[in-house]
Amino acid sequence: MTNSQLVLVYYTIFVHVLGLLFPIRLCWAVKSMTTNLKRTQIQAAPLRKLAKRIQFRHSKSESGYEDSLSSDYSESDVEVSTESEYEDELLVHAIILPNYKEEMDTLRETLEVLASHQLARSSYEIYLAVEAGEAGAAAKANILVIEFSKLFRLVEFTMHPRDIPGEAQGKSSNLCWAARYINGKHTDEKSKQNIIVTVIDSDSHLSTNYFSLINNLHYAYPVTADNTMYVPPIIFDRNAHLVPRLVRVADLLWAGAGLSGHYKTSSICPPTSVYSLPLSLVDKAGGWDAGEDAIGEDLHMYIKCFFAVNGNLTTRSVFAPASHSNVHSSGKGIRGFFGDINARYKQAMRHMWGALDSGFVLKNLTQLWWAKHGKSIHWTNTFVLLHRMFEAHFLPIHITLLLLISSVYTLLTPSSQIPRLLLQTLSLTGYIRLLSALQFIYFFFLYESYHSISLSLRQTEMVRAGLSNQIYSRRSWKTTGLDFCCFPVAGILFGSLPASIALVCQFWTTKLVYRVSKKPGREVSPA
Repeated sequence: MTNSQLVLVYYTIFVHVLGLLFPIRLCWAVKSMTTNLKRTQIQAAPLRKLAKRIQFRHSKSESGYEDSLSSDYSESDVEVSTESEYEDELLVHAIILPNYKEEMDTLRETLEVLASHQLARSSYEIYLAVEAGEAGAAAKANILVIEFSKLFRLVEFTMHPRDIPGEAQGKSSNLCWAARYINGKHTDEKSKQNIIVTVIDSDSHLSTNYFSLINNLHYAYPVTADNTMYVPPIIFDRNAHLVPRLVRVADLLWAGAGLSGHYKTSSICPPTSVYSLPLSLVDKAGGWDAGEDAIGEDLHMYIKCFFAVNGNLTTRSVFAPASHSNVHSSGKGIRGFFGDINARYKQAMRHMWGALDSGFVLKNLTQLWWAKHGKSIHWTNTFVLLHRMFEAHFLPIHITLLLLISSVYTLLTPSSQIPRLLLQTLSLTGYIRLLSALQFIYFFFLYESYHSISLSLRQTEMVRAGLSNQIYSRRSWKTTGLDFCCFPVAGILFGSLPASIALVCQFWTTKLVYRVSKKPGREVSPA
């Protein structure tokens, strides 16, 4: 064998082993998450003792919280401080809703869900982050402010000016502008640790338990509270039954990518769309970026926070899945099918454009190395982060290319002319791919329980909040049992393909025109 063939052998085995480890970790994480969600449903308030010790005081109302569960820890693991330390402290949730050319109904429904929460009036500050480049943005925001001003502690909107050099129109720039405004309002450095900034998508529906859990975790772990990011899993449970199977499976895999970080010993768990962090950590990271290279603002901000604390970022899972909608065009029949496929592909391209963050990681690591000379860096966490970046942005492409190249090579080359070690490697990796496929099928099996318990928890809460007329996407083996058959096609069409195109295009430009993914209008079930 030549040296190049030997390198190919080693690299092929390396890539396939990583490709097998991902679904194994994913299955472990889904089982862990499902178990904790079931515990949340069965045990109404396992940390009620902690909840009773923490009282939130407000000039207009006094409110506690319930139905809470600590992330990955039992009550015995929590060291609770005395009541006197908290009695004069108010944990404020500054919720930023960045939106750009979003439908009014989508925004209104998201705010209605938030307004139904127990702590909405006492603790929620809502900031609608809009873009000056959107026609009628101020008028739309004003309508929502007037409608919901009495339902929250505060409702305001911020408007990102257009044509600022180096800043692109889209979610990241609107979010950056709103965060600067919030930071300007809260100038006391000590109180910033008790102001939790939550970022959500325009269609994100959050459980009231989401904020109750964060309250518990924030006070239960005061030592790490200042350097903690809170991350929930996501679920597509509102219109998945209306979109093509390929789109549904693509979003299921996207949710799975986020879920893969939610296991007990996980040190790296980048957020997907929804996350929370104290304002003090936002300050340490220097706020959000607004340039073209920050189009994937959730992962980008995670990386900024990670290196701002030298890799010592604490990530805590929040056992309250964030509900989302699948992209959905308004077309019907064949036209609607291809419209949905096209809309999902454009969304995938925007997701994969976030591969720029792999370079952002290397840039930050290099700068930190030269500044600290390798000291104070949490190298274990950094190594895991590098692995996750490779796994997200390069691994699917490399496996797809190796599969295509090896197939063509063995087809055109007689087996007698293929080096024995290379032939054995191709045979071995074939078995590894089969094991990986079986693991993904097992993931689909496990996902059924995760989806069912998540939907049950959300439906119960919506009924309690008087919003029981929503449409839910239920899963059954009769209608969705064959989803696992589509995952190789969906993975290539909405993963490897747009990722490859994005990486090639980024040799020439980092700019991508931000296009809003079409979401369904409000749907309600028959009375």
